[in-house]
Amino acid sequence: MISVRSLLASAWMGVQHDLAWTTPAVSLLLQVVAPFASAMSVSMIYWFGTRFSPTLSFDPGHLAFVLVGSALYAHVAAYAWVPTVAIAEGKNLAVFPHIYITSRSTAVYVTGRMLSAFAVSVATTTMALAAAYYVLGNLLHAAIPFTVNPTSAALLGIALVANLPGALALGYLLGAYSLYASKFEWSLPGYVAGLLMVFSGALFSTSILPWPLSTGASYLPYTLFIAAARSAIVPGTGVDYWSAIFVCLLGGLLLMSFSLYVYLAAERRARRDGVIDRRLA
Repeated sequence: MISVRSLLASAWMGVQHDLAWTTPAVSLLLQVVAPFASAMSVSMIYWFGTRFSPTLSFDPGHLAFVLVGSALYAHVAAYAWVPTVAIAEGKNLAVFPHIYITSRSTAVYVTGRMLSAFAVSVATTTMALAAAYYVLGNLLHAAIPFTVNPTSAALLGIALVANLPGALALGYLLGAYSLYASKFEWSLPGYVAGLLMVFSGALFSTSILPWPLSTGASYLPYTLFIAAARSAIVPGTGVDYWSAIFVCLLGGLLLMSFSLYVYLAAERRARRDGVIDRRLA
């Protein structure tokens, strides 16, 4: 029960950190800008590329493919990088020594922060995707093939939750590094984000990657999450939704177990070495 209370307290701290710096409604709307810009920029690049290409033609179905992928890729990044930022901020502001008081206390703290960021990101990503769909439809005068009904919304919600263990796993790995890093942890998520964009199928099918990278990428939880989400709201993707959800959840849980073990091992080493008590960032 103490762990649950600590988790909820950390999550509430995350909400305060993310939304309470101004009026919560204004803060929430401002956080829509990043995923909206991600979806719009990629979609417009695709539109211009097909419009002026002598060999390619504009396909609304492909536009829906990149629109969903870019928005959901931004969603994963919005909360998977939270441990890196939370630990770096904590060391820089001398907050972490106050959090680092019980065994595994930082794991509870970063998990709560990720859960709060996940909840905020679900709201902002959904609003960004809806706004981009509306703007692109009117700007390009294209009928983007989205299925919008209670069933598709529920399936999209299930996919978002199914990807949570995989994203937590990525956060734990980055957090384990951040416990010891002094400066590089601020840029590391950017490098990981670039790899994730390539190997998650966010903008193009993983099948175009050379073997065995294409095979490995196709079984990543993030790839299966985006594929299942596309299957929920974009007709004709050819993806078995429930199979993708099952493998995404199973792979995410396995990866999360390993990543949490790595994080706890790094935390024990950090406690023994006393690195949290020194301002490293």
